[in-house]
Amino acid sequence: MLERVIRIDRTRKTVKGGRISSSRVCAVVGDGRGSVGFGMGKALSATDGIVKAFDRARGSMMRIPLDGYTIPHAVQAQVGGAVILLKPASRGTGIIAGGAVRQIIEVSGIRDILTKSLGSGNVMNRAKACFKALNSLRDPAEVASLRGKGVREIIGRDVSDAYQAEDEATAAAAAAKAAEAAERAAEPKESPEPKDD
Repeated sequence: MLERVIRIDRTRKTVKGGRISSSRVCAVVGDGRGSVGFGMGKALSATDGIVKAFDRARGSMMRIPLDGYTIPHAVQAQVGGAVILLKPASRGTGIIAGGAVRQIIEVSGIRDILTKSLGSGNVMNRAKACFKALNSLRDPAEVASLRGKGVREIIGRDVSDAYQAEDEATAAAAAAKAAEAAERAAEPKESPEPKDD
């Protein structure tokens, strides 16, 4: 599991007895294979805030629909004044993003993507907007089934999640290996020939 702290803000509140310092932490977790979670935590100490943020991020984990190693379609989301635009990119483009958006994309496992921040530079709101945009992505297979059509009819090509394809290939190879081992074990062993005295 990949874990990243995006930002730590220190806040101060003046009360009757003096000033109380606390920390607000923004964090993201992901498996690097298409799943990502985002969380925020507040506590008196930064360490406790980080623990809370990671716990909330793990609780909000979601699966991102992928087209190879990129996203299936362009999407835009807004939180406060921050507006984030995510667009699919061709193989080998890399992650064209910066700051909080880059950290979220990196832990999610997306390898090729184009992003643009169109609004406020507030780091917390940018991170929330990026997560909201990823959450609003739709799986082409689901959309096709709702319309009663095939993915190829709508998009003009097949769409597949590269990580799921890798997992299926690994599982198939393991099953073939296990079957081969079972076949070998089932073969009758040749008894040694008696020696002539």
